[in-house]
Amino acid sequence: AFAYQLIQAVDRSFQIDSYDIEATCSIGIAIAPFDGVDYQTLRQKSHMALSRAQSEESNDYKFFEVEMEHYVNNRLKMVQALKQAIEQQEFELFYQPKVDLDSNAMVGSEALIRWRNANNELISPAEFIPVAEASGLISEIGKWALEQACHDCKKWQDEGVGNLTIAVNLSPVQFRRGNLPNIVFNALKQANLAPDFLELEITESLFIDDTERISDQLNQIATKGVSIAIDDFGTGYSNLNYLTKFNASTLKIDMSFVTNMLEVEQKQHIVNAVIKMSKEMGLENVAEGVEDIETANKLKQFKCRYGQGYYWSRPLPNDEFMALVKEHIRKLLSL
Repeated sequence: AFAYQLIQAVDRSFQIDSYDIEATCSIGIAIAPFDGVDYQTLRQKSHMALSRAQSEESNDYKFFEVEMEHYVNNRLKMVQALKQAIEQQEFELFYQPKVDLDSNAMVGSEALIRWRNANNELISPAEFIPVAEASGLISEIGKWALEQACHDCKKWQDEGVGNLTIAVNLSPVQFRRGNLPNIVFNALKQANLAPDFLELEITESLFIDDTERISDQLNQIATKGVSIAIDDFGTGYSNLNYLTKFNASTLKIDMSFVTNMLEVEQKQHIVNAVIKMSKEMGLENVAEGVEDIETANKLKQFKCRYGQGYYWSRPLPNDEFMALVKEHIRKLLSL
């Protein structure tokens, strides 16, 4: 009841120099003697509860629970393990092909990071990427991924598997230092890769960050010939103004709309609308999550340009990806 009264008191708007100001309040609570008997312990546990309250919604309160401590401890262990993984070079890139729906030719790929720990276990990006972003380690990991992807893409060209492009995902955290263009240009230079073979994928979550700083960096990058793709389009803010502000050249239709779209008519309408809109705006389009030939044919009917998904291949290690592309080229030539 007391926490609720505090939130109600803070939630009232007040005026400063003719501006109406609204504040939000998050409260974390630890109780003696159940959660501790000294100030330091109670303060630490109330902060854990506060973090949970802040992460869920504004104007909320949470009591400390034991699982919060387990969560924090596990994250701390993950951060330490990630630092060691960077030192021991335990990360690797897998590649998933991007296919031209008209010709069925593999024209590029998306680089997807994997973490193979000391026990030879593959750890899902969904498990470690959020921790890497929260700790800031994603900047170093992302820099490595960008350099490795450019190096591998150049190697594909040298081995004669066609002019494949490479798409690399960026985290919003990588924009904060303001030096992303230099990192991108250095990666291209080190690999001796032409800028038009690189595509950088950003998510719509960037649209609520410091848009001026982000757009300035993306404009510098795009001016040199690097493509910018909006990943998971339609799942976030979908502010069309940002497509031009961020110099986007490609929309990637999120797999949540593509998967099972043949069974859900509403999904087909959404996918078709995004494809038509992208064409009107002069943007390329890529449908993610294509799992069967029927879906690929429907996308082709909608005039979608590219597809990506398990129908052609799951993400593969570099050597297996190269073997897949070579076999695919051989089959196309034999037709």
